[in-house]
Amino acid sequence: MLKNLYVTLLLCLVGIILVACSNDEKYLTRVDVQPVVNVDAIEEEEMIVDLITLDSIQSLLEEVNWEPKSNPDVAGSEDLVATMFYSEEERSPDELYLYRIWFNSDDTLSIISNNEDEGYGTLNEEYADKLKDLLESYF
Repeated sequence: MLKNLYVTLLLCLVGIILVACSNDEKYLTRVDVQPVVNVDAIEEEEMIVDLITLDSIQSLLEEVNWEPKSNPDVAGSEDLVATMFYSEEERSPDELYLYRIWFNSDDTLSIISNNEDEGYGTLNEEYADKLKDLLESYF
């Protein structure tokens, strides 16, 4: 009887550890950035793969105020296009999200994402300046 109790407790402990260690977070593995000169001219794409830079970009994107399913009114063409490559596991295929990014005159940033959970988003001037500097340092 006592042996069955120990086996049950051991199985419960293993189950708790497995659940606690599982992680559904997506990791940014790469960013392709293309500056947009005008509507007809997109410059050559630059690839960002530095882990520290990717972690910084991911942290800054977590600060975006997203408005899913909204119809944004953004003037002019975007300032740059960024393709974000996210992965959940090492051997799983990446999920790609396209971000069209505008640098606004009030030092904020506007983003339109093709991810339906995000849609249209804005980033305040504190974070926008940091993200702009990170992305522009590659072109």
